[in-house]
Amino acid sequence: MSISFEILRNELIGKNYIFETPYGERMMTYADYTASGRTLNFIENYLLEIQKSYANTHTEDNYTGKIMTKLLLKSEEIIKRHVNGEKNCFVIPAGTGATGAIEYLAKILGIYIPPASKIVIGNIIKEYYKSNKSIDEITKSPEYLKHVPVVFIGPYEHHSNILIWEEGIVELVEIGLTSQGTIDLYELKEKISHEKYKDRLKVGSFSAASNVTGIMTPVYKIAGILHENNAFACFDFAACAPYVEINMNKSNKEYFDAIYLAPHKFLGGPGSSGILVINEKIYDNTIPPTVSGGGTVSYVSPYAYDYINDVELREMAGTPGIIQVIKAALVMELKDMIGMENIESIEKHYTKIVLNRLKKIKNIEILGPTNEEIRLPIFSIKIKHKDKYIHPKFAAKLLNDLFGIQTRAGCACAAPYGHRLLDISKEDSLIFRHFIKEGLTSIRPGWIRFNLHYIMTEKEVEFICDAIEFFACYGHLFLSEYILDLKSGEWNHMSHNVSYKVIENFGVKESLRFVKGNSVNHREEKNTPVEEYKKYLYQAKKLAKQLEKRDLELKTLQYDECPSWFYFIHSK
Repeated sequence: MSISFEILRNELIGKNYIFETPYGERMMTYADYTASGRTLNFIENYLLEIQKSYANTHTEDNYTGKIMTKLLLKSEEIIKRHVNGEKNCFVIPAGTGATGAIEYLAKILGIYIPPASKIVIGNIIKEYYKSNKSIDEITKSPEYLKHVPVVFIGPYEHHSNILIWEEGIVELVEIGLTSQGTIDLYELKEKISHEKYKDRLKVGSFSAASNVTGIMTPVYKIAGILHENNAFACFDFAACAPYVEINMNKSNKEYFDAIYLAPHKFLGGPGSSGILVINEKIYDNTIPPTVSGGGTVSYVSPYAYDYINDVELREMAGTPGIIQVIKAALVMELKDMIGMENIESIEKHYTKIVLNRLKKIKNIEILGPTNEEIRLPIFSIKIKHKDKYIHPKFAAKLLNDLFGIQTRAGCACAAPYGHRLLDISKEDSLIFRHFIKEGLTSIRPGWIRFNLHYIMTEKEVEFICDAIEFFACYGHLFLSEYILDLKSGEWNHMSHNVSYKVIENFGVKESLRFVKGNSVNHREEKNTPVEEYKKYLYQAKKLAKQLEKRDLELKTLQYDECPSWFYFIHSK
């Protein structure tokens, strides 16, 4: 069975959604799927139907308990099938995204404990050994590092795949970039085979693709290198799982020991749970579960207790996120139904279109490699004006206000990679840190990121490119229309305060408007998206012509030693 893209587009919740901006009402164009996907009517309606039989799991003695227990098990089977992990893998729901999955794996491997626990353990050690050293001093000492596990990470990791290990009981080793901007496999081979790591637990934890530049990692090659050197091969698929095939068992060497999934980034996925999939061989069933609680035991008495042997049950303490896991399974099955060939061909086509367009705009800098064969249609760009840059938060704001396009500004939770992409020296980094700690958040460097999704039409892709091209040419003229909050870094229109009614009216009282039988007025746009795109571009060009007549008194930050990299006109 297959499903058409037209059906998927029509089923998007929020399709052609209209919202207010300083320049009038705009139809939303969503280009932030890298951060989170969008929900689908038919999946939400199906989940409502399932919830008629909702109950807690942990029983099959009544109708509802049996239904939910069986649906949860079936969902786990679907997830395993999606990643070819049926024969030797466990599925463990963890948190709400990949971060929860990474943390859970670190706990399973015994190399992460909460910071407060570290302090308690440190105090015990200090008392026992009569030492005045802090726990941080102990864990950073060469003698200590000789024995702890070692974790290898890549050069373009999300913060979650750095900080969890940094706070763990490990030595963290980063693999660098090649001159082409890809992960350096030769450096990986050299470091992981080093004699000093020979008798230690070795874990490779790499992003399968960058959430900043879309650059894809040769995950199967890396898995082979890791296994040749007796290391676990673990991969963060958060950025690319909705768009690539995942094979836990590709070959005897090129297999995965663990993967981290964020199903909320899939089409239809918001509201699903994070998913950790692990190879059975990395799990130690002789020790208690990672989290102990209801549902993990076969027997409990005042005198003793026994844990169950089923790994997936013993690692699901308490009431699981039943609906969340079911949704995760449904969106993965939907991806399979759409078909990898369809997804890949459209994404490659859109990548080529955008790269060709952006390369022609002289003041746009595309971050990362521009080889379309090794990247997803995720684009992070900087826009230059004169000798400085347009602030990315201003760019995101104006694209929202003029065109209704949803993009994202900042560092995309990948600041170490950002330092390399933006060529920020250690000295400048310390200066940035100083001013940000003092409250000057607007100085934070970054980029504007957008991505193209296979569900988009080509007209939608062209519109996004047209809007970015317009901004690159005329965006600076609109600086006179906005005021920058130097502390928060937020940009707001000078003369128009947008009313966010969704926020203002939030609460159960507002929800009662949607009780069956009540009439709720929905604003519907009668024009087609293409007609709206033309209108927005026409209005933007008309405004730019008017603004060209103004004298722009461009300002920069004037603090001693403060990096001055962007322009503004009004500030507070």
